[in-house]
Amino acid sequence: MKRIAQLEKSLAEKDRIIAELRAVIELQNQKIDSLIKRVFGHSSEKLDPKQLELLILHPPSESVGKEDAAPELEEVPESRPKREKVQRLPENLPVVEEVIEPEEVQQDPQPWRLIGTEVSEQLDYQPARFFRRRLIRNKYVRREDKYAPPIIAPLPESLQQRCIAAPGLLAQIIVGKYCDHLPLYRQESIFANRHKVHIPRQTMARWMGLSADWLRSIYNQIRSKTLATQYLQVDETPIPYLSPGHGKTKLGYPQQ
Repeated sequence: MKRIAQLEKSLAEKDRIIAELRAVIELQNQKIDSLIKRVFGHSSEKLDPKQLELLILHPPSESVGKEDAAPELEEVPESRPKREKVQRLPENLPVVEEVIEPEEVQQDPQPWRLIGTEVSEQLDYQPARFFRRRLIRNKYVRREDKYAPPIIAPLPESLQQRCIAAPGLLAQIIVGKYCDHLPLYRQESIFANRHKVHIPRQTMARWMGLSADWLRSIYNQIRSKTLATQYLQVDETPIPYLSPGHGKTKLGYPQQ
């Protein structure tokens, strides 16, 4: 009986050792699989190193074997949406044709006969330009009544009397300031350096105030429709900028 008890005790010890070895092997297999996914898998499948430490601190129980584990599903690669093909040269752009003739034909065109044409296109750009809009208003008097006062067409509406800013220039300054984030002092420098047109920023600031009064009805319509909605969101992120003349970074909005 004593011999049988010793054999049973020895078998139990061996079973315990076998169970521990199986747990160690299972842990090693899981670590190897995790490392393979980390090295060769997609970026979304890569594991953090701390996740591997969890396998060491909390090894799986011996009761969970490969036969009990849920089968892993094969990952189906996501199909990327096809990018819409963008035309290199949009069809809606205006076309400016330039005919280039050979020098021989230009010197003596009579002996030559046109047999075909080769066309190549390029995408070109013409920067904004200033020009003087001259309004000419003719005065008229009646032939039969030469003592009657003359008549003349009225001037179009403007921001203020004798204002030199046309609507196109005002639109460019407003779009540059509020859409392209160009402060007035930068626009002043651009106009002076690139176009040789000197418009002080104080003058442009006064035009901004007059334009705001002119567009107040549109602002009221936008404001009323915005406040009528059930949800409003405002971006109050401060903008870091360099203070002119100081070189220090401040939080706020650039000076005009």
